[in-house]
Amino acid sequence: MLLMAALPACGATTPPTPPRQEKEKQMPAAAVGDNGNVTAVPKQPTEKKLLWDLAGVIDPATAQEIEDSLEYFSRTTSNQILVMTVTSIGGADISEYATQLGRDWGVGHEGDNNGVVILIKVKTESEKGNAFIATGYGVEGVLPDVLCKRIIEREMIPHFKENDYAGGIKDALAVIMPAMKGEFNKEEYLDDTGDAILGLIVFIAIICIIAVAMKNGGAGNGSNTRTYTGGPIIFPGSFGSSRSSGSSWGGGSSSGGWGGFGGGSFGGGGAGGSW
Repeated sequence: MLLMAALPACGATTPPTPPRQEKEKQMPAAAVGDNGNVTAVPKQPTEKKLLWDLAGVIDPATAQEIEDSLEYFSRTTSNQILVMTVTSIGGADISEYATQLGRDWGVGHEGDNNGVVILIKVKTESEKGNAFIATGYGVEGVLPDVLCKRIIEREMIPHFKENDYAGGIKDALAVIMPAMKGEFNKEEYLDDTGDAILGLIVFIAIICIIAVAMKNGGAGNGSNTRTYTGGPIIFPGSFGSSRSSGSSWGGGSSSGGWGGFGGGSFGGGGAGGSW
């Protein structure tokens, strides 16, 4: 009897240890209360970086280019910008998430409160994309909410709709960095009336030119040849604009430590958009 009972035990094999799960690439999502408010954001990592592409939507070479520019900007000015892409924020309000991220991580330089957080929740099959620019107290004057809204709508979302997240980030930085350094005319950037008036003038001029050409061509001179001897015809579609281009956004390269974070005073300023 004892031998019969021992046989199954001898023949038993230890079940294989389940494979260890891969380490999460995405930082933990914010804890969200019943009212949808953010109650926690990812803890600040020990690694000093200003670009956190947690969604994995930027190729490594371009990510390094953006990182270098952000680090150079932080070292050579009194300002600091943190850029983060994520696939989810746990259902939290993106404005509150971005603001709390700036506070908890201390984005900005100590005493200046001059940090900016650009948070991008990429579009997925189940959720729309969202972006928010959160501003610290010290930069609310040079980056008012209306300017942040225009930057998202004009520089970022058109790229994001084409899944070009790097392009949208670079075009946004091409406006934000000069604005934070006081080298940008935000009034001109926000004013679309000049383009509208110019477009109307050109449109009227084209109509007049076509009308004159048709009248001259219809004169009874016995010839079917119509000759236009006026000035150049300008077609609408590429009128001058104060809008920045992605080719001039960069600035320097990373050549040393940038000192880390030290600010964190965010009062809820900024603006967002979705696609």
